[in-house]
Amino acid sequence: MSLQVGVGLWTGQGADNRQSYRDVAELAAAAEAAGFDSFWVTEHHGLPGGYLPSPLTVLAALAPVTSRITLGTGVVLAPLHHPLRLAEDAAVVDLLSGGRLVLGLGLGYAEHEYRAFGVDPRTRGARLEALVGALRTAWTGTSFSCPDLGLDDVRVTPTPGGRIPIWLGGYAAAAVGRAGRIADGHLVGRGEPGIVEAASARLGAPRAGFTRAVNVTCVLDAPGGGAGSARAAFGVQQQAYEAIQAGRTVYSRPVAVGADVDAYVQVKGNVDEVVAGLRGVLATLRAWPEVHLVLRLLFPEPLPVQRERLATFGKEVLPRLREGR
Repeated sequence: MSLQVGVGLWTGQGADNRQSYRDVAELAAAAEAAGFDSFWVTEHHGLPGGYLPSPLTVLAALAPVTSRITLGTGVVLAPLHHPLRLAEDAAVVDLLSGGRLVLGLGLGYAEHEYRAFGVDPRTRGARLEALVGALRTAWTGTSFSCPDLGLDDVRVTPTPGGRIPIWLGGYAAAAVGRAGRIADGHLVGRGEPGIVEAASARLGAPRAGFTRAVNVTCVLDAPGGGAGSARAAFGVQQQAYEAIQAGRTVYSRPVAVGADVDAYVQVKGNVDEVVAGLRGVLATLRAWPEVHLVLRLLFPEPLPVQRERLATFGKEVLPRLREGR
């Protein structure tokens, strides 16, 4: 197994989101210094707390303050974006970063976002399907048309330096099947064994160049882990999510308002327990040659707390996790 370990998901939320946005460059640099392989951001619109609406804009700002780590979107809500603009922005970020972009795309679940952008949610699956092929053609720099997306004789310049990997998220059978057919990877947002194993069954046999990526929310009950702060900040995020998800099935289960925060945490405990928990996630992926864990460690907290947590994971968890390969 080829293992990469990233950190995320940065959302821009916080009591003072203006400061949170100023802090993101330091967080990305700290993640790189701690030894993580990637840094991930995500997207929502109209949520309380100043949630990040423009993931590629933030990654463009992180490109010059990092030099090694992959910069990933987990995920861009693809049907809400004009396909030509998305292709151009992704190409620019890839060039600014020296080819370090992974473009994660998904459909989202919030009805208010589709309503705000005037997009019919019934078309979202078909739009995403058409978009993947259109992006790859666009990045060749040749003129092309895509009637399904309303594109006629258009061209994208500049072109990225190489192939930008496209990973697709999603839990429904159609979403997972789509990722297996047309994407370079599949991203699972909640790293519970049952969810990961169900996706594996739908994806079928591993194929060369395809990455299995899994987000795992971690709480480290150890010095430098900031467990109390992490739980409190994570709880604030979950309240915002629950307000728009209540009654729906998300992460393969009905969402309950007011659920205990630990119900959303996949791995927790001391260093030994966290390492064991993450190895348990990897065990469910043993058949896949290319695996990318995204440890969800970034919550709306003070910058020093988050930097210390990154350093602690880099020193105490990452070496042991990689030794277990």
